[in-house]
Parts: sequence; structure tokens; C-alpha cells
Amino acid sequence: MDRARHGPASAGRHSGCPQREVTVEIATSAISPGTERAHYLRLPNTVKGYPFQPGYSAAGVVLSNPSNRFGVEPGDLVAVGNVGHMSVATARGDDVYPIPDGVPLEEAALVQVGVICGQGVRRAAIAEGESVAVLGAGLIGAIAARLATAEGARPITVIARSHAKESSALAHGASRFLVSEEHAHEIEALESPVVIEATGDPAALRTAIAAAGDGARVVLLGSSRGVTRDIPTDVIRAKRLRLIGAHAVSLGIESRLTGTDLQRHEGLTFLDHLAAGRLQIADLLEDVVDPREAGAFYRRLASSSELIGARYDWTVLPANERVAHARLFRPPPLSARGIDMEHRPVPARRSSLRSVADWPGARRAAKPLRIGLMGCGDIALLNADAIHAAPRTELVACFDPVEELAREIAAAYDAVACSTSDALLGRPDVDAVLLAVPHHLHFPLGAEAASAGKHVIVEKPLAHELEAGRALVEAAERGGVSLSVCFPQRYEPAVVEARRLITEGAVGEVTGMTLRFLVDKPPSYWSGGFSGRAQTDWRRTRAKSGGGVLIMNLSHSVDLFRHLTGLEADAVVAQTQAEQPTSEIEDAVSITVRYVNGAIGSIHGATAVRGSATTELRLWGRYGQIAIEPKPLVYTLRALHGLRTGRWHSLVPSRDGINSRAVYFDQLAAAIGAGMPPDVTGHDGLAVQAFIEAAYRSAAAGEPISPRSLLEDRA
Repeated sequence: MDRARHGPASAGRHSGCPQREVTVEIATSAISPGTERAHYLRLPNTVKGYPFQPGYSAAGVVLSNPSNRFGVEPGDLVAVGNVGHMSVATARGDDVYPIPDGVPLEEAALVQVGVICGQGVRRAAIAEGESVAVLGAGLIGAIAARLATAEGARPITVIARSHAKESSALAHGASRFLVSEEHAHEIEALESPVVIEATGDPAALRTAIAAAGDGARVVLLGSSRGVTRDIPTDVIRAKRLRLIGAHAVSLGIESRLTGTDLQRHEGLTFLDHLAAGRLQIADLLEDVVDPREAGAFYRRLASSSELIGARYDWTVLPANERVAHARLFRPPPLSARGIDMEHRPVPARRSSLRSVADWPGARRAAKPLRIGLMGCGDIALLNADAIHAAPRTELVACFDPVEELAREIAAAYDAVACSTSDALLGRPDVDAVLLAVPHHLHFPLGAEAASAGKHVIVEKPLAHELEAGRALVEAAERGGVSLSVCFPQRYEPAVVEARRLITEGAVGEVTGMTLRFLVDKPPSYWSGGFSGRAQTDWRRTRAKSGGGVLIMNLSHSVDLFRHLTGLEADAVVAQTQAEQPTSEIEDAVSITVRYVNGAIGSIHGATAVRGSATTELRLWGRYGQIAIEPKPLVYTLRALHGLRTGRWHSLVPSRDGINSRAVYFDQLAAAIGAGMPPDVTGHDGLAVQAFIEAAYRSAAAGEPISPRSLLEDRA
């Protein structure tokens, strides 16, 4: 086919001029699962800023074309590139393409995907009858393989990571389907003259090089979601391979050099292939999504890699919701809330909070406690800021295997970034080590710190399992150092007031408690936390995390109830549930507890409750009730100072704005400086760990488990 028949187009890409824009009522917009999953999960090399509009390819009917250019007029069916998912889009005229007769609207909606794949196939310079290997069976890989077939390539071999998309590939042009881990020898034997890498997997380059023959062209079409390491340059030289970068953004440079608008050229070529029947793609868009159910779809997309392609059907929306007349001063809708937190950089240094030193019972330390921070990922941001805010602590050193994370925090707080953990432990100016690392590392790193004579502070929980927690407590005792677990909620003003009232008898003997913790954690949390600063899988792995919502979130509340009442759990009955059948950790837990005094409690927690962010914590006794969350309240029949009996009162804190985490560090520093046990001891952490272990064992065995028995039983 002679692609030049479209003729030269403007080499410049117009933008910002209404006379060069076309407004289109979108009927359907294509979903590229790999790309949109990557952005949704905030993987490397994706847009992290706000706002981000997903989608980039659609089709619909022209509403307005002020310039009367680009070969379209109102009422025409058009394909549109470089527009997000929306019911009405105003696009650059260069990105609007008339849809040829006979081409379905939903297939034309893939025009921008066709541009991406088409320019990669063009750069491969495939000769008639030349064999091609395509890595990746997703939407980009599937269309690239079919375009290569349309250009005369024979045979086509598709290489993927699983068999999930094998039938689709073989039914539409592929002669062979290989799975990378199963068919390594067959892949090396391909010796293909053309290899198109369309996965976006940084490690796929090795497979592409293995599949390439002597002098082959290797086209890098996928957007890499990370850095490719250990590139086999010796093999590249030995095979005399030509690596061809083919990201679509390079089309602008190429267009300026050639004087032809190659983006438009590729779009028109793609539509011509569809019109002539050389390209069949209807099967790639069988999954149709109602735009109102986008949240549910992206949740599904985040956990499934089997989907090849999908599309939004905007025609299901009522007409008045699809197109609305704008008013000049119409305010934007501010009531909606996104599900992903934004990337948060290391904050600027803040002044110490005046209220920390005024916290009731605050003890004075003779000198600042100098802290070394191990682990500079998500929670480290809060810890570093709290250490700085506390009057009697100082952050002096940081370490993280990802050196950039340590350097960021060290620079923000005038600390030193250490290259190894041993270097941090060896510093004489480090009095205590704060472990903000994955749970399974608490014991080994804590034991090393204790052996080095450093006090040990552990971000909750104490460890990933009871035995590791017990071993850490023993290591601290052998080392003669303090061990404390960071449970800062103890220092919230409402908690302080509630504890005082309970001590004074506002509720009498505690007879019951309830906790509800319902949130909707985004999928990106499990790979990058809430900040997205570090990509890791430890939160999803039971061997590293110890579990899900119970150990990661509810451990705070388990400690809080012990702190408020002094009661220990006598028996625990639990059930857990995972959102995905293959998940190693629980997304939901339900626990019934009997305490040593006969009180009962119920705990319900879940991290996959759509649209929810609810926490409720309350306890009661014969004389009254106290609610800590969501609104601190007290009701009592006791005639206590400042309270009227038989009515609800707000627990209005007199010290609003206290940084409870900073108070925790300040009180810890004062205790260590005075040679006193910390407020939160290692044994406190061990009691919480025993409760958690009892719940997990109960869920597995289907019977009550006693946390106290677990602490007494070393078997």
C-alpha cells in the first residue's frame, strides 16, 4: 500500500486557537487497559500530577467546526485522537478524522491506538513475507500484530507472559503463540528479522533481544513502566541488532523533519485499513462500559490483566447529561472526591508545635534524643516531620535502600543520608533508631540496633508475627535499651480526655466496646502506599506484612482500647475475607472479643468499601458511654465536675492542633532521658501482637483463641 497517497499535511500541530478546533459529541471512547491500568496504579513513567484525564481516543459526531477545515462539518461521524474520556470534546482539527463508509463507530474510536501502533510498524520497515515477532498480547500488541499482517508480514509470532489472550491472537493473524517463561528455547530459536516490543515491561527487552535474529530490527513500541537494567549489550553487538525507539511522541519531531503531519497520516492509514477490510478489530472492544460505572470498572481493571480492550458508551447517558450549554460564570463542581491520594513530596521544614511541650504530663528531657530513621518511604514523611516538631527529638541520619528517598528526607531536615544500615548504626550521634520499614524487617533490624546499643522505636505493629515480636522484646532487654512501638493515637486530645473520664468513673466498669473502620483504599496503595514515593509489593505479601487491615490499621485501635480501659482480651473469635480469591491478606475482618472482666467487643474493619471513609470507636459501661470517633462525645449518669448527668456532652479538646505523633516522640525522649520506661513499651506492642495473632489463628481454625495463652505458650 502506498501510504503517501494521503498527501502532505501540515507539519505543525495546532493548539489553542478556536478556529483550528472541532467540537465533537462523543459516542464512544476507547479504553487502553494497559495504559490506563498503569496510570490508575501510578506505576513508573505515568502522570502523577493533578488533574489527570484518562483516555486518548474516541469517536462521535461533529457539533461545531468554526474553520470549516479538516474535511468535516456538523453532523459528520468522526474519529478523534488525543482526547480524554468525556461526553463532549473540543479537539485540535488535525486530530479529527472523517470516518470512511462502512467503518463502525466503535472501531474508529481506536484511531489514536492505531496511530501508536501504525508508526511502530512503519518504522520496522517490514518487507512482504517477512516474519515478525510481537511481544505483548494486550491492545497495543494485538493491533500492532494485526497491522503487521495488513502490511504483508508472514508469519506472525506473538509472545506473552500467559496464555490468557492466546485464542484471540491465533484467531486474528498470529501463526504461533509463545509464553515467555514456558518457551524460552523456542523464542531463542525464532531468529526473527523484526521484533516489536509492545508490553511496557522493562524486563521485556531481554526477551525481545532473545527472539531477534542476526541484524534484526527491534522496535520499542511500549511505554516502559520502569527502568530496564542489565541490558545485554554484548548480545546486541554480537547480533548486530538495531534498536528503534518508537514512542508516539516522537512523531512531532519526525513531522517537522519531513514536512508531513505523520500523526494524521497514521490515523488516516489506520481508518483506510478498516475500510478496506485489511484490519479486523471488532473483537477487541466487546467489553462495553457505562461511564457512570467507571469506578467499578477501574477497580476491576486494577486487579485483572486479562482484558484486551474496552470502550465507554456515552450514548447511555441522558441527552441533557451528555451535552449542556455552558454559562459564563458557572462554578465548577467541587463535591466529587477522587479515590487516589496525590503524590506528596517531602514537606518543607515546619516550626515546632508550641502545644507539644504543653501536653498534660509532659516530661522534660535533659538533652534531645537523636534519632536515626531506617526506611524513608510512605510513613517516614509523617515521622520525620513529627521528630522535627517535637521539642526534645532531633533527626540526625536516614537510610533507605532507595538512596533517593533517604536523601530527600535528610535534605529537608538537615540530617545525613547513610549509604548502608551499618553506617547508620555505627554513628555515635544516633541514640535511637526508628524503624519505618516493612513489618518482617522489624525484628532483624531492631535486633541489630539493640545490639549496637541504640534504643529501638518501631512503627506499628511490633512485628509481622508474634514470635518475631517476642524475639525483638528479648533482644532489646539483652541490649539494655528501650523499645517502644509508635502508637500516637494515645496522645490525641479526645483520647486524653476520654481516659481521664474513664478513670474518674464516667462510664463505670467498662462492659462493651465497638469499632468500625471502613475505608476504600485505592489499588495503588498496595504497590506504593498513599504517597506513591516507593514501589513495593510488601503490603500484599503475608510473609512480609503479616496480614491486611487488622495488622496494618486496626492495631492502632486494639492498643487504644487497652490504653483507655486497661483491659486485656481473654478470647477472640474472628472471620477474615479477601476481596480477591488469590489475595494473601485480608481486606475485611470481623472480630468478637471477650475481655477478662466479662466485657464484650466487636471489631469490623474493611479497606474495600466503595465510597466509604468511616471510623467509629465507642465504649460503654453501667453509668455512661464515650465515643471517640467520629465525633468525641460523652454521656454519663455520674455527677462529675463539668458534666451534667443524663445528657450528651462534646469532648471539646482544649489543645486543638496537637501533632499527636510529635507528642509521642517528645514523651519517649523525656522517658529515655530520665531513665524511665516509655509510655508505650515493647510489652504493650507484644500484647497487641498477641491479639492480632489470636484473631488470625481463630479465623483459620474456626474457634476462639486466647491472646493471653499465646503469650504464655512459647510452643
